[in-house]
Amino acid sequence: MPEAYLKQKLWKHKTQGTQFIVEECPMCRAPGWHFYMNNESGAWDCKKCGKSGSLFSLKKELGDAEETSIANPYAKKEWKQPDRNEMLKYHNSLLGNKAVLAYLKNRGINDASIARFRLGVSCDEKGAWLSMPHFSGNDLANIKYRSLPPQGKSFRRESGCKSILFNESAIVKHAEIIITEGEIDAITLIQNGFENVVGATLGANGFDAEWVDSLAKMKKIFLCYDSDATGQSGAAGAAKRLGYNRCFNVKLPTKDANDFFLKSNAKDFGECLKSANDFALPGVISCQTAFDLLQASQKETKSGIVTQWDSVNRLIHQWASGDLVVVTALPKTGKTTWCLDITRDLVLQGIPVLFYCLEMRPERLALKLLQAQYRVEAPSIFQIQSGKNLFSASPLYFGYSYKTHKLPEFMETLRESVRRYGLKLIVFDNLHYVCRSNQVNEEMAQWILAFKMLAEEMELPVIVIAQPRKRENPNEVMTAEDVRYSSAVHSDCDQMIVLHRNRIASKAKDMKKADFEGAEASMEPKTLVRIEAHRYGSGGETCLYYNGGFSRFDPLAPRNMESKTITRKDVYA
Repeated sequence: MPEAYLKQKLWKHKTQGTQFIVEECPMCRAPGWHFYMNNESGAWDCKKCGKSGSLFSLKKELGDAEETSIANPYAKKEWKQPDRNEMLKYHNSLLGNKAVLAYLKNRGINDASIARFRLGVSCDEKGAWLSMPHFSGNDLANIKYRSLPPQGKSFRRESGCKSILFNESAIVKHAEIIITEGEIDAITLIQNGFENVVGATLGANGFDAEWVDSLAKMKKIFLCYDSDATGQSGAAGAAKRLGYNRCFNVKLPTKDANDFFLKSNAKDFGECLKSANDFALPGVISCQTAFDLLQASQKETKSGIVTQWDSVNRLIHQWASGDLVVVTALPKTGKTTWCLDITRDLVLQGIPVLFYCLEMRPERLALKLLQAQYRVEAPSIFQIQSGKNLFSASPLYFGYSYKTHKLPEFMETLRESVRRYGLKLIVFDNLHYVCRSNQVNEEMAQWILAFKMLAEEMELPVIVIAQPRKRENPNEVMTAEDVRYSSAVHSDCDQMIVLHRNRIASKAKDMKKADFEGAEASMEPKTLVRIEAHRYGSGGETCLYYNGGFSRFDPLAPRNMESKTITRKDVYA
């Protein structure tokens, strides 16, 4: 959330209406309270330098999140390149800076490593920063900066430059690789004779999709992350994406590799490599581990996926890893819009989502995103460009295909998408589109079970949209039994959510009246959200307001339904 991130960065800020105002812009470093951020969506802009974007784009620029963007096989990202002369200037400055040289020596980094990796020092009004260049071959791809004492520990990097693995040239030279959590750990290992080392450059929980591809041919991967909870969580997440079958966890007795070599040597580390453990096999754990996970879940109640509607969250609690959620409603009620609205909110927080839609092309979905974001039916050229800038920095992926889907191949595509893009949620629209054979009952059971198994295996929630049977009375609220071929769907899902809107009576009898214009919509905007089935809860009902022209749902009965500043506090009790 925006406020949590501001506190994490220790940025001085104040609140004004729906905005946070930060004392100093993190992009241009200009003081004077010019940096504004929406306190719900995280959308930001600086009135001084003119830069703007989403919360995720800000995290990405500052090195706090991995590089992801809307999937487009034809798009080619244009990356900036750092100034090589500046990099050399920083390096030369370090060679004459006794204080920083002493700091590096105390951490065991010798002169040869300083020269080999062109380490440097950059100074600004806050203090000194250790510069760590990232090279792709002979090309300078990025420069990452680490604050030096007496500053508190923080990182930044060059804006708009590509994030690559530190020492990535090692990948083509070795069949086995060691991955560390950062540059200093990687330098330490290389300095001690382990040349098959690369360093992750996006923090413990950041792992770029291109890194997954570049490491595809590695036979063995040793993950040597920090031994604290954050580091071990990051290592497990990386192993999940790289493949558990070839990943091994090097858990050191010290905080990290750099600390390890201050007290030990290369032979000791070699023993640690030999004793590296497999990562826990998904689906097989001890009873004790189950209780450990239960305790952890009680401490981290916000670790799952929640919606932007507090009244809905009170009923679903949260969507956790392994959950299969089925959403159903009569045609044109807004099933796709409801799921896309949830997706829009999540990706603007930096949560990666794949929205796989078989009935609507990606450009149509992009239009609905803009309508919902800006509350307009027909976005202007300016809004299209603004929305492109906003969403292209978000981890949103569209899936679509207009051919017959074979279940095994399709599920493998979804698995690979989770590994490559670090997905936290998959939305599939819709189940009945792929089940049209002569044995539709059996086929439906196979697909719904496959989605449930995928959710469990890949440790994320999956939302599947399903169609109902035809009904004689459209104003009667659906039940689980009204879903087509509902036996398997109802039994295998963890939650079934029914959306319902009453139909508006026809005014055809008034056609002869001069002022007759007909109803504006065929259904009422008030929408019942019913948790029809909940494996771990009691379910229940709430209501939302469907803004059809804007392709979005809002809390019911806000102070001004047409207001563009509706917040989550405006909830129907």
